[in-house]
Amino acid sequence: MQKGKHHIYGAVRGVSDIRAINCYIREQIRKARSRSKITELVRRSLYLYTLTHAPAWKRAFGKKIGRMRQVAKEEYEKTARTANKQLEKLGIGGKRYDEKIG
Repeated sequence: MQKGKHHIYGAVRGVSDIRAINCYIREQIRKARSRSKITELVRRSLYLYTLTHAPAWKRAFGKKIGRMRQVAKEEYEKTARTANKQLEKLGIGGKRYDEKIG
């Protein structure tokens, strides 16, 4: 690992890691008690999807990147639904997270 760089959830090696990371994020959302914490977690899931468009990831994963992007999108949508359910459960009003990308 390079100085100044860290991975919150560990390195991503493929589809199974994207699923596992999002599963963990959803667990954390279910434990969250504030909108700010839920927002932080939803953004982490969205960031994984964003990374699938990065040139570095395209080079690193080659032909696997298309499937990784699709899985990251599906997982983000599940995560956003979980976040919206948690907001409802907590009685937190206001804007809900968009459950679709694009």
